[in-house]
Amino acid sequence: MRKTIVIHVDGLTGQSFQELGNQTVLQSARTPHLDELAGHGELGRLGVPRETRPFCGEMALLALLGYHPHKWYTGPGAFEAGGLEVVLDAHDVAYLCHLVTLRGQDGWGDGKKFGPQLFMDDPLGGGIETEEARELIDAINEQLISENIHFYMGSHHRHLMVWVGASGKVACRNPHEALGQSIEAFLPTGDGSQILRELMAASRAILCHHPVNKERLDAGLKPANCLWLWGPGKAVELPHLKERWPVKGMVISPDGPYVGVGMAAGLQTVKVENVGGGDVAWLQELANRTSPVLETHDLVCLHIPFYAWGLKDGQAVPPSQLVEYLQRVDEQVIGAMHQSVEKNDSLRIVVLCTPSPHRQEDGVSAISPYLVCEGRKGKPEDHAVRLNEREVANRPLRDATKLLERVAGKN
Repeated sequence: MRKTIVIHVDGLTGQSFQELGNQTVLQSARTPHLDELAGHGELGRLGVPRETRPFCGEMALLALLGYHPHKWYTGPGAFEAGGLEVVLDAHDVAYLCHLVTLRGQDGWGDGKKFGPQLFMDDPLGGGIETEEARELIDAINEQLISENIHFYMGSHHRHLMVWVGASGKVACRNPHEALGQSIEAFLPTGDGSQILRELMAASRAILCHHPVNKERLDAGLKPANCLWLWGPGKAVELPHLKERWPVKGMVISPDGPYVGVGMAAGLQTVKVENVGGGDVAWLQELANRTSPVLETHDLVCLHIPFYAWGLKDGQAVPPSQLVEYLQRVDEQVIGAMHQSVEKNDSLRIVVLCTPSPHRQEDGVSAISPYLVCEGRKGKPEDHAVRLNEREVANRPLRDATKLLERVAGKN
């Protein structure tokens, strides 16, 4: 297999913005490196035919590695567990367990019951740091752990809960969907949902008056005052990628479930600290980590969670700022890989841009453009094309589970 770098900009494609002249961020940004790769490469749109779940995040990686989601994707909780090296038995269900900020109409709602009187103020828990979160999760474990319920430490606002021997089928919602709204319509439903609601309510009673949150309030920060349970998934055991392709691969990502897919596929993984706002130093570090890995590996999947930069302090980041973030990604990461192609024509670059897992509002937002560039010898440059939603909208949908297998055959 020719050495291949997959750059997955996750949560980039989305709705058009009036402030950007009714264009998307990908259409508006100046991305000279991405444009040149597109001019020399194959363009299209990617997805999984007949799959109704959003094609993004860890499910997109699962498909890219050739695992059909209908068979292998049970939910993000299972892969988050894998990323944290938590072993699940066959009847266990793992839930994403996020620290969030809830508020009432007249404050943080400490005295209000858990229900429609409370609103989702910040699904990122006010940007809580990992060490602060550790104290909160420790407090939860002291009071809520049981024979069947276990909580596991992750990082920042992202953690894990495992329901041992869970029964029933529960429908859960992403906390980002509830932003600015009453939580009532977004709480778990279905058989067994009452247990999850009770756990969430109990966590709020513990966290509202915890010293960590009192200190955060005194410092003018938002409290991380409730656990939000969602993304359930059962144990899955993937056949390792090497059983199909004799490749040495690595996944680099700050996202737990994404790393978990890489581990389940038998690839080496690196979980990096996620820095918000398209931080230049962080992007440079990603590029610096990736280049040496390409010397020793056949396949490197680099995950950039663009969606994580779209929210700050519970408020949507202005579209113009998202454009700036993308331009930094183009300069610092895609530019570095572009230089690698110019130095080594045997390197293949795949760029995939997927929609936000939090917003699926229109036809444009469901499009996932991709490009494959085999180097300058791949084809003469076409200056007329750019990688964006409009350019690929009318192209046939390619099956993501077949892409790498197809391009690997080109060698």
